[in-house]
Amino acid sequence: MIFISTGGCRRVSQASTGAFKNVLGRGVLAIPLQRVDEGPDSAGDALKQGGGELNLTLLLDDSAKVRKLRTMRLQRSFLSAALVLATAFIWLQTAVRGADPKGSAEKSEKAERVTLFDFSEADPGKKWITVNDNVMGGRSKGGFSFKGDRLLFAGSTNTNGGGFSSIRSRPGALGLSGKDGVMIRFKGDGRTYKFGLQMEGSRATYRADFDTKADSKGWQVAKIPFSSFGASWRGMKLPRDRYPLRKDKVNSLGVMIYDKKDGPFRLQVDWIKAYSEE
Repeated sequence: MIFISTGGCRRVSQASTGAFKNVLGRGVLAIPLQRVDEGPDSAGDALKQGGGELNLTLLLDDSAKVRKLRTMRLQRSFLSAALVLATAFIWLQTAVRGADPKGSAEKSEKAERVTLFDFSEADPGKKWITVNDNVMGGRSKGGFSFKGDRLLFAGSTNTNGGGFSSIRSRPGALGLSGKDGVMIRFKGDGRTYKFGLQMEGSRATYRADFDTKADSKGWQVAKIPFSSFGASWRGMKLPRDRYPLRKDKVNSLGVMIYDKKDGPFRLQVDWIKAYSEE
Protein backbone atom coordinates (compact mmCIF):
# COMPACT_ATOMS: atom_id res chain seq x y z
CA MET A 1 0.00 0.00 0.00
CA ILE A 2 1.26 3.52 -0.77
CA PHE A 3 0.55 6.48 1.54
CA ILE A 4 0.34 9.86 -0.17
CA SER A 5 0.63 12.99 2.02
CA THR A 6 1.68 16.62 1.72
CA GLY A 7 5.25 15.43 2.08
CA GLY A 8 5.20 13.07 -0.93
CA CYS A 9 4.71 9.27 -1.16
CA ARG A 10 6.40 6.17 0.25
CA ARG A 11 6.04 2.36 -0.17
CA VAL A 12 4.70 0.04 2.53
CA SER A 13 5.20 -3.69 2.09
CA GLN A 14 2.50 -6.27 2.80
CA ALA A 15 -0.25 -3.69 2.27
CA SER A 16 -3.78 -4.81 2.03
CA THR A 17 -5.90 -4.24 -1.03
CA GLY A 18 -8.95 -3.58 1.15
CA ALA A 19 -11.05 -0.46 1.44
CA PHE A 20 -9.61 3.09 1.38
CA LYS A 21 -8.40 4.41 4.69
CA ASN A 22 -8.87 8.16 5.03
CA VAL A 23 -6.89 9.77 7.84
CA LEU A 24 -8.63 13.09 8.55
CA GLY A 25 -6.86 16.10 9.92
CA ARG A 26 -3.41 15.11 8.61
CA GLY A 27 -3.80 15.35 4.87
CA VAL A 28 -2.97 11.64 4.42
CA LEU A 29 -4.87 9.16 2.24
CA ALA A 30 -4.32 5.38 2.17
CA ILE A 31 -4.63 4.08 -1.40
CA PRO A 32 -5.24 0.30 -2.05
CA LEU A 33 -2.74 -1.18 -4.49
CA GLN A 34 -1.30 -4.60 -5.23
CA ARG A 35 1.52 -5.76 -2.98
CA VAL A 36 4.80 -3.99 -3.77
CA ASP A 37 7.89 -5.32 -1.97
CA GLU A 38 10.43 -3.42 -3.97
CA GLY A 39 8.94 -1.05 -6.36
CA PRO A 40 9.30 2.23 -8.12
CA ASP A 41 10.20 5.53 -6.57
CA SER A 42 7.07 7.38 -7.64
CA ALA A 43 3.39 6.93 -7.04
CA GLY A 44 2.78 7.00 -10.79
CA ASP A 45 5.07 4.03 -11.40
CA ALA A 46 3.51 2.19 -8.49
CA LEU A 47 0.11 2.64 -10.03
CA LYS A 48 1.33 1.33 -13.34
CA GLN A 49 2.84 -1.81 -11.72
CA GLY A 50 0.01 -2.48 -9.36
CA GLY A 51 -2.89 -1.58 -11.54
CA GLY A 52 -4.41 0.31 -8.64
CA GLU A 53 -6.61 3.36 -8.89
CA LEU A 54 -5.87 6.71 -7.19
CA ASN A 55 -9.06 8.47 -6.17
CA LEU A 56 -8.00 12.16 -6.34
CA THR A 57 -11.55 13.28 -5.55
CA LEU A 58 -11.30 11.79 -2.07
CA LEU A 59 -7.94 13.44 -1.55
CA LEU A 60 -9.26 16.85 -2.62
CA ASP A 61 -12.40 16.47 -0.50
CA ASP A 62 -10.28 15.56 2.50
CA SER A 63 -8.01 18.59 2.02
CA ALA A 64 -11.01 20.93 1.70
CA LYS A 65 -12.50 19.61 4.95
CA VAL A 66 -9.20 20.13 6.75
CA ARG A 67 -8.89 23.68 5.47
CA LYS A 68 -12.49 24.43 6.46
CA LEU A 69 -11.96 23.08 9.99
CA ARG A 70 -8.78 25.10 10.40
CA THR A 71 -10.50 28.25 9.11
CA MET A 72 -13.38 27.76 11.56
CA ARG A 73 -10.96 27.31 14.45
CA LEU A 74 -9.06 30.46 13.49
CA GLN A 75 -12.30 32.44 13.24
CA ARG A 76 -13.39 31.27 16.70
CA SER A 77 -9.99 32.23 18.11
CA PHE A 78 -10.15 35.70 16.57
CA LEU A 79 -13.71 36.24 17.83
CA SER A 80 -12.76 35.20 21.35
CA ALA A 81 -9.76 37.53 21.35
CA ALA A 82 -11.89 40.42 20.02
CA LEU A 83 -14.49 39.84 22.73
CA VAL A 84 -11.86 39.92 25.44
CA LEU A 85 -10.35 43.15 24.07
CA ALA A 86 -13.76 44.84 23.75
CA THR A 87 -14.67 43.90 27.33
CA ALA A 88 -11.39 45.26 28.63
CA PHE A 89 -11.84 48.51 26.68
CA ILE A 90 -15.36 49.07 28.02
CA TRP A 91 -14.21 48.39 31.57
CA LEU A 92 -11.33 50.86 31.19
CA GLN A 93 -13.64 53.59 29.87
CA THR A 94 -16.05 53.06 32.75
CA ALA A 95 -13.23 53.25 35.27
CA VAL A 96 -11.86 56.47 33.77
CA ARG A 97 -15.27 58.15 33.66
CA GLY A 98 -16.08 57.14 37.20
CA ALA A 99 -12.77 58.37 38.59
CA ASP A 100 -13.88 62.00 38.94
CA PRO A 101 -17.48 62.52 37.76
CA LYS A 102 -17.94 65.75 39.67
CA GLY A 103 -14.80 67.32 38.26
CA SER A 104 -15.71 66.26 34.73
CA ALA A 105 -19.20 67.72 35.06
CA GLU A 106 -17.82 71.02 36.35
CA LYS A 107 -15.36 71.25 33.44
CA SER A 108 -18.18 70.50 30.98
CA GLU A 109 -20.39 73.19 32.49
CA LYS A 110 -17.61 75.78 32.29
CA ALA A 111 -16.97 74.89 28.67
CA GLU A 112 -20.65 75.29 27.73
CA ARG A 113 -21.49 78.50 29.62
CA VAL A 114 -20.39 82.10 29.13
CA THR A 115 -21.05 84.74 31.78
CA LEU A 116 -22.78 87.82 30.40
CA PHE A 117 -23.37 89.70 33.66
CA ASP A 118 -22.26 88.95 37.23
CA PHE A 119 -22.40 92.56 38.51
CA SER A 120 -18.89 92.37 39.97
CA GLU A 121 -17.49 95.44 38.20
CA ALA A 122 -16.88 98.71 40.02
CA ASP A 123 -20.04 100.48 38.79
CA PRO A 124 -22.48 97.96 37.27
CA GLY A 125 -25.32 100.49 37.20
CA LYS A 126 -23.77 102.20 34.18
CA LYS A 127 -24.74 99.23 32.05
CA TRP A 128 -28.46 99.19 32.94
CA ILE A 129 -31.56 101.34 32.41
CA THR A 130 -35.18 101.26 33.68
CA VAL A 131 -38.32 101.35 31.49
CA ASN A 132 -41.69 101.45 33.30
CA ASP A 133 -45.27 101.85 32.10
CA ASN A 134 -45.16 105.59 32.79
CA VAL A 135 -43.98 105.94 29.18
CA MET A 136 -47.60 105.22 28.28
CA GLY A 137 -49.30 106.90 31.24
CA GLY A 138 -49.07 103.98 33.67
CA ARG A 139 -48.60 104.09 37.45
CA SER A 140 -46.23 101.21 38.15
CA LYS A 141 -42.96 101.84 39.92
CA GLY A 142 -39.78 99.87 39.71
CA GLY A 143 -36.04 100.02 39.30
CA PHE A 144 -32.74 98.35 40.10
CA SER A 145 -30.02 98.58 42.71
CA PHE A 146 -26.90 96.56 43.58
CA LYS A 147 -25.72 94.94 46.78
CA GLY A 148 -22.91 92.45 47.22
CA ASP A 149 -22.35 91.88 43.47
CA ARG A 150 -26.04 91.16 42.96
CA LEU A 151 -28.75 93.03 41.12
CA LEU A 152 -32.06 93.77 42.85
CA PHE A 153 -35.06 94.49 40.64
CA ALA A 154 -37.95 95.71 42.83
CA GLY A 155 -40.99 97.93 42.83
CA SER A 156 -44.79 97.73 42.57
CA THR A 157 -47.06 97.15 39.60
CA ASN A 158 -50.37 98.91 39.00
CA THR A 159 -52.72 97.51 36.39
CA ASN A 160 -54.61 100.80 36.23
CA GLY A 161 -52.46 101.78 33.29
CA GLY A 162 -49.74 99.73 31.66
CA GLY A 163 -49.14 97.42 34.61
CA PHE A 164 -45.47 96.66 33.92
CA SER A 165 -41.96 97.50 35.02
CA SER A 166 -38.69 96.48 33.35
CA ILE A 167 -34.93 96.87 33.33
CA ARG A 168 -32.55 96.21 30.45
CA SER A 169 -28.86 96.37 29.63
CA ARG A 170 -27.54 99.21 27.52
CA PRO A 171 -26.78 98.24 23.90
CA GLY A 172 -23.54 96.37 23.45
CA ALA A 173 -22.18 93.22 21.85
CA LEU A 174 -23.22 90.08 23.78
CA GLY A 175 -21.65 87.39 21.60
CA LEU A 176 -24.66 85.06 21.47
CA SER A 177 -23.85 83.62 18.06
CA GLY A 178 -23.51 79.85 18.36
CA LYS A 179 -25.30 79.72 21.71
CA ASP A 180 -28.56 77.89 22.38
CA GLY A 181 -30.10 80.02 25.12
CA VAL A 182 -29.65 82.04 28.29
CA MET A 183 -29.65 81.21 32.00
CA ILE A 184 -30.45 83.36 35.01
CA ARG A 185 -29.78 82.61 38.69
CA PHE A 186 -32.21 84.37 41.02
CA LYS A 187 -34.34 84.53 44.17
CA GLY A 188 -37.93 85.51 43.53
CA ASP A 189 -41.27 86.25 45.13
CA GLY A 190 -43.63 83.76 43.49
CA ARG A 191 -44.55 86.00 40.56
CA THR A 192 -43.90 85.36 36.87
CA TYR A 193 -41.25 87.43 35.08
CA LYS A 194 -40.21 87.82 31.47
CA PHE A 195 -36.69 87.58 30.10
CA GLY A 196 -36.25 89.94 27.14
CA LEU A 197 -33.88 90.26 24.17
CA GLN A 198 -33.50 93.06 21.63
CA MET A 199 -31.67 93.14 18.33
CA GLU A 200 -29.65 95.89 16.77
CA GLY A 201 -31.67 97.75 14.14
CA SER A 202 -35.00 96.18 15.18
CA ARG A 203 -37.88 97.63 17.20
CA ALA A 204 -39.25 94.19 18.03
CA THR A 205 -38.66 92.63 21.44
CA TYR A 206 -38.30 88.91 22.10
CA ARG A 207 -39.54 87.59 25.46
CA ALA A 208 -39.95 84.32 27.35
CA ASP A 209 -41.56 83.71 30.77
CA PHE A 210 -39.86 82.20 33.81
CA ASP A 211 -41.54 81.44 37.15
CA THR A 212 -40.23 82.13 40.64
CA LYS A 213 -40.93 80.58 44.04
CA ALA A 214 -42.16 82.64 46.99
CA ASP A 215 -40.10 82.58 50.20
CA SER A 216 -37.41 80.48 48.56
CA LYS A 217 -34.41 80.00 50.85
CA GLY A 218 -32.13 78.92 48.02
CA TRP A 219 -31.29 80.19 44.58
CA GLN A 220 -33.19 79.14 41.48
CA VAL A 221 -31.83 78.81 37.94
CA ALA A 222 -33.97 79.27 34.83
CA LYS A 223 -32.64 77.82 31.59
CA ILE A 224 -34.37 79.51 28.65
CA PRO A 225 -33.70 78.29 25.07
CA PHE A 226 -33.81 80.84 22.27
CA SER A 227 -36.50 78.77 20.57
CA SER A 228 -38.96 79.70 23.35
CA PHE A 229 -38.73 83.46 22.76
CA GLY A 230 -41.70 85.10 21.07
CA ALA A 231 -41.55 88.37 19.11
CA SER A 232 -43.71 91.40 19.99
CA TRP A 233 -43.95 95.16 19.50
CA ARG A 234 -45.68 97.36 22.08
CA GLY A 235 -47.51 94.32 23.44
CA MET A 236 -48.68 93.08 20.04
CA LYS A 237 -47.44 89.61 19.06
CA LEU A 238 -45.51 89.29 15.82
CA PRO A 239 -45.14 86.17 13.62
CA ARG A 240 -41.81 84.49 14.31
CA ASP A 241 -41.31 83.47 10.69
CA ARG A 242 -41.40 87.13 9.61
CA TYR A 243 -39.46 88.37 12.61
CA PRO A 244 -36.85 85.69 13.33
CA LEU A 245 -34.46 86.08 16.22
CA ARG A 246 -30.91 86.56 14.96
CA LYS A 247 -28.58 85.71 17.81
CA ASP A 248 -25.62 87.52 16.27
CA LYS A 249 -27.66 90.76 16.26
CA VAL A 250 -28.81 90.64 19.91
CA ASN A 251 -27.26 93.60 21.72
CA SER A 252 -29.45 94.03 24.82
CA LEU A 253 -31.20 91.84 27.38
CA GLY A 254 -33.37 92.48 30.39
CA VAL A 255 -36.06 91.45 32.86
CA MET A 256 -39.69 92.55 32.91
CA ILE A 257 -42.70 91.96 35.15
CA TYR A 258 -46.04 92.05 33.38
CA ASP A 259 -48.29 89.39 34.91
CA LYS A 260 -51.45 91.55 35.09
CA LYS A 261 -51.31 91.70 38.89
CA ASP A 262 -51.12 94.61 41.30
CA GLY A 263 -48.68 94.79 44.15
CA PRO A 264 -45.01 94.73 45.13
CA PHE A 265 -42.41 92.60 43.41
CA ARG A 266 -38.83 91.69 44.21
CA LEU A 267 -36.30 89.75 42.14
CA GLN A 268 -32.68 89.30 43.17
CA VAL A 269 -30.31 88.27 40.35
CA ASP A 270 -26.93 86.63 40.94
CA TRP A 271 -25.78 86.21 37.32
CA ILE A 272 -26.89 85.89 33.70
CA LYS A 273 -25.16 83.50 31.31
CA ALA A 274 -25.39 82.17 27.77
CA TYR A 275 -25.17 78.42 27.23
CA SER A 276 -24.59 75.91 24.49
CA GLU A 277 -25.84 72.31 24.47
CA GLU A 278 -22.74 71.00 22.64
